This record gives sequence, structure tokens and C-alpha cells, in this order.
Amino acid sequence: MKIIREIVCNTEMGIQSIQNLMSHIDNEDFRRLIMNQQDELRNFYNRALNELDCKEQEQAKSGFFEKTMLKMGVGMNTMFNDNMSHIAEMLIDGYIMGVNSVQKCVNELKKDGTEMPSIAGEVLDFYDECIDTLREYI
Repeated sequence: MKIIREIVCNTEMGIQSIQNLMSHIDNEDFRRLIMNQQDELRNFYNRALNELDCKEQEQAKSGFFEKTMLKMGVGMNTMFNDNMSHIAEMLIDGYIMGVNSVQKCVNELKKDGTEMPSIAGEVLDFYDECIDTLREYI
């Protein structure tokens, strides 16, 4: 199912983005918050991945190129500004992209009269929660 593949792709990119940012986070409270978000992303990733067959899993996972580009993007974005506010903004931007891509899939399902999987609603709620929490750090 396309929406499940999208959730796998989104959560994998989120996990990797946070991993790439960890070396730039000095504040322990902020670090703990981000690590908790990463843990929750990992839970969603594993749940969604388990709903796909082997072929769909491979299609959903990010490739070497995507991961390399993500790492370079994080490096470029933090090269001159790695303060907590900037990192919070970067994470918010990532969550907003996740919301948009999952919501597109939800809208397609609604148009087709197909029921949205419960994990999709949970992921959207989680992303919204993360955005609200991270706004306090801007």
C-alpha cells in the first residue's frame, strides 16, 4: 500500500536526519527530546515496515544516494549555524514535509473511498505534536 511505503520512507529519513544532527546538539534537555522523537519514529518505521512484503520494503527504503544527500544537506545547514533554534527549525521543516506527503496519500485514499490505515493518523498526530514541541525552541 502506497501510504505505508510513504510512512516507511518518511520515518526512515526522520531517523537518519536526527542521527546526523545529534553531534550538533549540546543542550541535554533538547538532546533527550530529539532522541525520544527518534525512538518514536523508529517504532512507526518498524510497524509500517512489518506491513509490507519484501519487495515493497525494498521500494520504500531510502537508497545510498538519498541518505548521502540528506547527510550533506544537514552538514551544509549546520556548518555556519548549529544553534538550537536553527536545528529546531530544520526538524520542523522535516516534519512538515512528512505531514504533507502522508496527507497527500490520505487524500488519495479518501478520494478512492478507501479507509486510511490507523498508523497514518497516528503518524500525522505525532508529527503535529513534534512541530508544536519544537516551536518552543525557536
